Amino acid sequence: MAESSSPQPATPTQPAARRIPKAVTRLVLVAVVAWLLLRLVRGVDWGEVGHALTHLSGWQIAVLLVAVVFRRAILATPLALLIAGLDYLKAMISDVAAAAVATVAPSPGDVVLRLAMLRSWGIDTTDAASGLALSTTLFYVARLAAPVLGFLIFWAARDFYAPFAWSALVFGAGGVVLLGGLLYALRAERTAAIIGRLLGRLIQWVRRSSPGPAVWAERLVSFQSHSAERMHQRGLLAVLSQLLLIAVEAGVLVLCVGFVGVHLDSPTVLVMFCSFMVIYPLTGLPLMGAGVMDATFAAFVSDHSHVEATDLVAGLLVWRVAVQLLPVVVGLLAVLIWRRLTWNG
Repeated sequence: MAESSSPQPATPTQPAARRIPKAVTRLVLVAVVAWLLLRLVRGVDWGEVGHALTHLSGWQIAVLLVAVVFRRAILATPLALLIAGLDYLKAMISDVAAAAVATVAPSPGDVVLRLAMLRSWGIDTTDAASGLALSTTLFYVARLAAPVLGFLIFWAARDFYAPFAWSALVFGAGGVVLLGGLLYALRAERTAAIIGRLLGRLIQWVRRSSPGPAVWAERLVSFQSHSAERMHQRGLLAVLSQLLLIAVEAGVLVLCVGFVGVHLDSPTVLVMFCSFMVIYPLTGLPLMGAGVMDATFAAFVSDHSHVEATDLVAGLLVWRVAVQLLPVVVGLLAVLIWRRLTWNG
C-alpha cells in the first residue's frame, strides 16, 4: 500500500512546474517589448511629429499607408522567393517582426526570431537558414549599390558632384566585394566541405559530444548546394525586387516631404531622390541612422535646391513615423500574437 501511494504527491506539481517557466517567459517578453518601445521613442520631438501629422489630409494618410504596405511587401519578397514552403503573408509577418527587433536591438536577435518563427510554421531548417542568408545578403548588396545608382542618375541628369562620387566609390566597392563573395560561395562546394571539416574539428574540440568533421562538412555542402539551387530558380526575381526596393524607398521619402508642404518640382525631386539613394547605407545604423541620415539628407538637398534644411524636418519626421515607428509597433504586436499562438499550440 505504501509503495503504490508514494508517487501520487509528485503528480500535482508537474503542471505547476510547466506553468512557471511560461509565466516568467511572458513577463520577460513584456519587459523586453516595453524597453524596445521606450528606446525607440526616446528623444523624439513629438510636438513636431504631431504638428506634421495633423496637417496631413485623409487621402494623404491613405496614400502613405498604401505606400508603406507596398514597401514592406517588396522587403519581404526575397524571403518568400528563396524559402521553399513559405507563403507571402507569413514572409511579411516574419519580416516586419524581425525588422521591429532589428531597428532597436542589435543582431543576432532578429535572426533568432526569424528562425524561430519559420520553424514554428514547419519550414525546414536548411530551407530557413539558406533563405535568410541569401535574402539578407541580397538586401545588403542592394543597400551598398544604391549610392552608385544615385550618383550615376545625378551625374547624368545634372552634373558631377564629388561627395556623391566618393559615396558611390566607397559603398559600391563594398557591394562588389559582397556580391563577389556570394557568387563564389554559391559555386564553391569544395570550399564548403573544407570549412565544414574545420568547423567540425573546432566544435568537437570545444564539445566532445558534437558530431565529427565529416558530418559538419556534409551539412555545409548541403547548405551550399541548396542555396545555389534556390538562387538558380528564383535569384533573378529576388535581385529585381531589391532594385525595385531602392526606388520605392526613395519614393516614399519624397512623398512624405511633399505631403508636408514642400514644393516639389522636377529638379527638387531629382535631388531628393538621388540624395537619399547616396546616403541609403546610413539606414543600416541603429534606429535607421536617426539624426545622422536626416542631417546628411537635409544638407545635400538644401545645397542643390531652393528647399531649406529646416523645411525638410517635418517630412523626415513623417517618413520616420511611416517607415520606422509604425512597422515597429506592428512588428512587436506580431511577435506577441505569434508567441501567444505558439504557446497555446
